[in-house]
Amino acid sequence: DIKIINKIGELASQVQNSPSPAELQFLLQTLSNLHTVESAKREEWLATIHNDIINPLYFSMIENFPYSDSNPFIPDEHKLETLRNKDFLPFDKSKDELRNCLLHIYSDFIPLFNIDISKLQRLIFALSENYNNNPFHNFTHAFAVTQMIFSISERANKLQAFLEHKDRLALLVSALGHDLNHPGVTNAYMINTRHQLAVRYNDISVLENYHASTLIHFLELSGCDILENFPLQDKNYMRRQIIPTILATDMAKHFQVIANFEGVMKNFDRENADHRQAVMDGLLHSADVGNPTLRFDIATVYSLRIIQEFNKQVLTEEQKGLPVSEYLRVGNDVAGIKKNQLGFIEKLIYPLWKVVATYIPEAQIHIDTIEDNKRRWEELENLD
Repeated sequence: DIKIINKIGELASQVQNSPSPAELQFLLQTLSNLHTVESAKREEWLATIHNDIINPLYFSMIENFPYSDSNPFIPDEHKLETLRNKDFLPFDKSKDELRNCLLHIYSDFIPLFNIDISKLQRLIFALSENYNNNPFHNFTHAFAVTQMIFSISERANKLQAFLEHKDRLALLVSALGHDLNHPGVTNAYMINTRHQLAVRYNDISVLENYHASTLIHFLELSGCDILENFPLQDKNYMRRQIIPTILATDMAKHFQVIANFEGVMKNFDRENADHRQAVMDGLLHSADVGNPTLRFDIATVYSLRIIQEFNKQVLTEEQKGLPVSEYLRVGNDVAGIKKNQLGFIEKLIYPLWKVVATYIPEAQIHIDTIEDNKRRWEELENLD
């Protein structure tokens, strides 16, 4: 794989005057034996080597970012105001523009936690480059989820009634990393193909465990450690918050997340860490599936993108003789797409956001948009 070979070369040049890291030694041994492995498994293993070892090492050494101690980052208030808009449009922005937007989103935390601006830029860059070019589960989606939570937070006085500052940072970092290296298929597909990640995580929230582990891996690297100035107790706390927050994005936990959120909100105690965790779980899960709460033209783009992934998985399952995920079979005709979207809104999204808006009134505008989008889907006759 050219991508892997090139990155190994760059890494080797950077460590040539020092003892090779254990990861590189393991890598060399593994690569030397890969020719004996069956081709399908070889591809899986190469992807694992690339995503779990090469990429973290590679991106932890990237330099030459625009901001530093001598050239500090100063947020642009106009851009911040734009990012507070519920219907911020990311599709016409380059990766560099979106990364700059993320610096603005995290800007509150730089002085609050004495975050190294170089490490923050490096972490944002590394995470943005560790999303695959899937139609839906890509960096744009990760950015959109992060921005949606930021938007709600800004309207709700930074969620101070529900979260401490470090909780809010954990939530926004979780949002950006919640789908890292997503393969564009479901947990069921990973399990049915006996993918090595399914084996690693014992068929339990396979992708969510992988995303969380990958994010923590990056945060542990010295070049990306934005928590370096946190006391050890707070570092451990952040890890304990980030992992379950990402695990709560597993759709298999949808109703459990709603029940936990509603349960704690009825008698909310900000001093109770479990209560704060339930808020974080609920908000990230809501934003992760929050496309139907956006303006109809934006929501429709996301809908068509996720349907493209669904259709591709169904086709692949049929071709490989795997159990077919019939609930993902949407097709490309308007009737099928309308049925899919209306069912998604009515059964899952509207009830979820209704609960969120009940306890966080600033989310009510999302409910208003869902209702309008439902009407628009019902009236739609074509996708031109």
